[in-house]
Amino acid sequence: MRNIFQTFFLALLLYLTLIGCANQGQLTGGKKDTTPPILNESKSTPNYQTNFEKQTINLTFDEWLQLNDVFKQVVVSPPLEGKLDVSLKKKTVQVKFEDDEVLRENATYTINFGTSVQDLTERNPVEDLRFVFSTGDFIDSLEVKGKVVDALDKKPVKDVLVMLYDNLADTVVRKEKPFYFGKTDADGNFIIKNVRADTFKTFALIDGNSNYLFDNDTEKIGFLNEPVIVTDTTEVALQLQIFQEEPKLQLKGEEVKKYGRLAFSFSRKPLAEEVQLTFNNVGQRTYLHTPKDSVILWYDVPQDTSWRVYVSTDTSSTDTIKIPKVSRSKFLKDKKLELAKTLPPNTKTEVNPKKPVKIEFKHPLEKFDTSLIVLLADTLLQKVSAQVEIDSTDKRILLVNHRFKEKTPYQLQLLPNAATDLFGLQNDTITMNLDIKAKNEFGDLTLKFIDLKTDKSYVLELLDKNNKLVESIPISGDTIFKKTYQTIETGVYAVRIIQDNNANGKWDTGNYDNKSQPEPLFTRKLEEVRAGWEVDATVSADEKIAPKKNDGPAPPNIPQSDKGKPNRN
Repeated sequence: MRNIFQTFFLALLLYLTLIGCANQGQLTGGKKDTTPPILNESKSTPNYQTNFEKQTINLTFDEWLQLNDVFKQVVVSPPLEGKLDVSLKKKTVQVKFEDDEVLRENATYTINFGTSVQDLTERNPVEDLRFVFSTGDFIDSLEVKGKVVDALDKKPVKDVLVMLYDNLADTVVRKEKPFYFGKTDADGNFIIKNVRADTFKTFALIDGNSNYLFDNDTEKIGFLNEPVIVTDTTEVALQLQIFQEEPKLQLKGEEVKKYGRLAFSFSRKPLAEEVQLTFNNVGQRTYLHTPKDSVILWYDVPQDTSWRVYVSTDTSSTDTIKIPKVSRSKFLKDKKLELAKTLPPNTKTEVNPKKPVKIEFKHPLEKFDTSLIVLLADTLLQKVSAQVEIDSTDKRILLVNHRFKEKTPYQLQLLPNAATDLFGLQNDTITMNLDIKAKNEFGDLTLKFIDLKTDKSYVLELLDKNNKLVESIPISGDTIFKKTYQTIETGVYAVRIIQDNNANGKWDTGNYDNKSQPEPLFTRKLEEVRAGWEVDATVSADEKIAPKKNDGPAPPNIPQSDKGKPNRN
C-alpha cells in the first residue's frame, strides 16, 4: 500500500511540474506578413500583347492566393458582351472568356483586378494589377483623368463610372456600353489608361443595375456638354459633378380611411403650382397643407356621403380618388380638440424672448376666442396683454406674441373652448408654464452678401447646425444684400448661395435630355454663433468670403473672414 501511495505521489508531482513548464510562456508567430503577392512573369501569360487572340490568361504568383469580391472588383474596358470567368488554381489566377465572346478589332483592352487578388494568410491585396492587350498592332497609351463631386454638397463621390464613347449620339448612354471607362476612388479621382487618340462623349454614372447603361431614373449621372478631344499632345483633366435628375411628379399613394384627413404622397416634394386638387362639391369645407413630399387635405362634410378627389400633376395625368362614406358623428363622439403632443405635468416650455409661443394642435384651427386665452406674469400671476393669431403657414398652430421679460415666470392658459378647429371641436383647459430664456443665452448673426450680379437671380439660404433650412430668401437686381438675425440659437451655421437661373426660388438639378447642368451653388460654414455674441459675416457670390478688417483680436477658433464680438445688449 505504501508503494502505491509513493507511486501516485511521484506521478502527481511529475504532472504538476510539466504543467508549470508548459505555462512558462506562449508560442508566438513571426513578424506579420505585410508584403502582397508578387507576380511571376516567367510563368504567366505575357502582358501588353498586340494582335491578341482570345485565350485563357494565367497570372501566377509567388504564394498561395484567395479571391475577394471578384464581381465588383474585376472590370474590363471596353466592356465585354459576356461575363469574364475569374477563378483560382493554387498560386495562379485564371481568366477565361465566354466561348461566343467577340473582341473588338484594333482595340486596347484593360482587365483591372482592383483588390480582388490577395494572399491567403493576411489578405494583402496585389495593388494596381492590370492585364493589358490589343487586338491591333499597337497598345494605346493615352490617359484621361479627373475628379467627380456631388453637385449639391461638392464632396467627392467614390465608385462612379466615368465612361467614354466614340459614338457621340445623345442616345448612346442608354443603348450602348462605353468604349472606355474608369471608376472613381474614395477621393473622387479617376484615371482611364490606354486610351486612343479620338473624340469622345463623356458620361458619369452610379450604375444601380451594373449594366453600364443609363436606364433607370433613380441613377445618379453627370455629363459634359461638349465632346472631349484626346490627342498625344494634350493632357486631359476633367471635372464632373454628379446629380440625380428630378423625378416626374407622380402620385404614389393616398390615405383616405380616416374622417377629415386625406393624405396624398408623391414621388418628390411638389411645388404649389404643380399639384391641383379638385373634387365634386358635397358641401365640404377644406384646408390644404403641404408638408415635405405630401399634400394633406383636411375636410369636413355636413352629411355622411362618399365623394371623389381629382389629383392633377405637371405630368398632365389625373388620378381619381374615391373617398368612402365615413361616419362624422362617430368621429366627433366624445372628442375634444387636443394638442399635437401631450404636455407632461409640471414641465416648462422654453421660450425665445424674441419669438412667439407656438401651440400646435392635432387639427387645423377655424377660430379662437381671445377672452379665453390668458397670459399671466410674475409669481403673483398678474394678467398681461398678448397678441394671438393662427399661423398662416400651418393652421394647426396658434401663435401667442408678447414682449416677454427675462427671468420672469409666465403661465399661459387656454380656458375651455378657447380654440375651435375645422370640425367644431373645442379644447379643455390647457396650461403651459413658460421658461423665458435670457437674451445672453442666444447670439446675433448679421449676413452681408456681396458681388451679386444685377442681371442674375439668387436664392440665399441659412442652414442651422443640423443642416436644416432656417430661411430661404430670393434676391434679384441687387449687388449687396444684408440680413440680421437677432436672438438665434447658438451653434455653427452655414450659408448657401444658389444662382437661380430660371428664377423659380429654388435649386434645380440637371437634366441630360435638356442638356442642363445643375444650377451653380456653394455652401460656406460661418463662425460659431456663441451665447452673448454678435457675428458679422460677409460672403461673396463669386465663391469667396470677402476679407474684413478686424477691430481687435478674434476669439479662439474664429475664421478671420468673419467677425465676432460681445453682444452689447
